[in-house]
Amino acid sequence: WRRQKVEDHKFDFIDVEDYVDNSAWRKFKYSLVFAIVIKGILVYCADLWTAVNLLVSQKWSNKLGVEGDKIQWGNMPWIFAGCIILSFILLAWDIKKAVATIESRDISYAFTSMIAYRYYAIKSYAHFCLFEKIHNSKKQIDEIAFFCFFTFRGWKRLIFADGPRQVINGIILITVFTENKKKLPNGQTQLDLAFWNWRDTFGITTLITMGLMMFTLTLWIISVLYMIGAVILYIPLVIHIQGNLKEYCCHKIDKRIDEIVKKKARQRAQDAAKNTKGGKGGDTPLQKPTLPNIGLIEEGGRNAPGP
Repeated sequence: WRRQKVEDHKFDFIDVEDYVDNSAWRKFKYSLVFAIVIKGILVYCADLWTAVNLLVSQKWSNKLGVEGDKIQWGNMPWIFAGCIILSFILLAWDIKKAVATIESRDISYAFTSMIAYRYYAIKSYAHFCLFEKIHNSKKQIDEIAFFCFFTFRGWKRLIFADGPRQVINGIILITVFTENKKKLPNGQTQLDLAFWNWRDTFGITTLITMGLMMFTLTLWIISVLYMIGAVILYIPLVIHIQGNLKEYCCHKIDKRIDEIVKKKARQRAQDAAKNTKGGKGGDTPLQKPTLPNIGLIEEGGRNAPGP
């Protein structure tokens, strides 16, 4: 697959207001975009909070009910901080690429860039509706292709930036829960109920840090499961598409844009025919341009009344 650049598949040449959907379900999905953005910001804030606590206080384990040196700190704080710095470097790189995509105003590239996608979606509900029109027209094989594509895009962050620090989070949390167990008369062990009395066991800062560690670790485990699923699906997928996954996705997006624009043009033609047949005067939907802005001038010239 080789993606051919389609000049008229830019936001400059499409009136996104034509694709607005005011249904309750679409508006609910639109609200999820803001929720996802807020979640991403909270994850970065959580990482910064935990890194600062690990770097500032290496006696933090004494406040978790862990006796002695059961948690071997060593270089853990520095590894954790280094991973967070790497995650911000990757974020800056993604933003740089997203800015270039936004400046190009190319619809297919904006659709495949999560930062550009969310930028346009937050900027305008009409842009979000256009993206949803493109998304809803996918076939099952395309669903798999886009799932693999978007999942693989975050592999560097998942493995190098998130992996080491989430392993550290896991080690700390497992040690804390293990050390706060008590033996029962029958020889079995269970988590000490006093462990949950945070007013006596923890300080508020430590409690917040533990909660944030569990939060980010849970999200990372879910992402790993998604990555494993994408790897499994990618093998039969690449045999089917026989080419580059990104080029395939962009080719499919361009094809869907063509279908959506042609469908809108047919709908306008049908509405215009009905208005003409019904003897209705005035402007018809056909007179509202969908493609290039230059078409506004040309069409206006054609539709202008004669002297």
